Amino acid sequence: MAKVALLIGVSEYELGLNPLPAAVKDVAALQRILQDSEMGGFDEVKVLTNPDPQSMQYEVETLFTGRTKDDLVLLFFSGHGIKDDSNNLYFATRITQKNPKGDLIRSTAVPARFIHEVMNNSRAKRQAIILDCCFSGAFDPTLQTKDDGSVDLQGQLGAEGRVVLTSSSSTQYSFEQQGSDLSLYTRYLVEGIETGAAIAMKMARSQFESYMTMPPAKCKKLHLI
Repeated sequence: MAKVALLIGVSEYELGLNPLPAAVKDVAALQRILQDSEMGGFDEVKVLTNPDPQSMQYEVETLFTGRTKDDLVLLFFSGHGIKDDSNNLYFATRITQKNPKGDLIRSTAVPARFIHEVMNNSRAKRQAIILDCCFSGAFDPTLQTKDDGSVDLQGQLGAEGRVVLTSSSSTQYSFEQQGSDLSLYTRYLVEGIETGAAIAMKMARSQFESYMTMPPAKCKKLHLI
């Protein structure tokens, strides 16, 4: 059984999307945790920062290809989540753009549909996604928001045997707080795993660790969003 992860952080964007400096720091912090033998114990952790759509899709597909049913495969994304006018979810890359009307130029981003298909085609029966991106909510001038819009996460990314942990729901924003090295969600996730200080993150850690040691047959019955 192998435990492998791909950590994607996108901090640099074209005009129209706010830069998110914490995104690349998020993946570095999580990489350290996952590679620690006493915390994550992952065999392979790859980091991808500020990719274009082609390289991001290549790495995601490579992550899930050639696995066995007993493998644990983790995908982490920190950056902007964007929906099109049909409420389809996309993950922004460093070249993602919107047209003058504010609509997404879809060829510049990675569709959740692609990731969903790749995961469905993988032989690995233990799959996990952690998304530190946003969907909707209120605005606070001391925080930088990561795009808005309601998205059906369960329909676009969920499946049997797959855990999806997100920093926000369809009615909340994910925030990057000014003056903090990491985004709020990743910061508390890392702190919770390291120290157990955050109750919510302890619960997330407990769920995730139980999933990491669960036999594939039982994973098929598990579905979390």
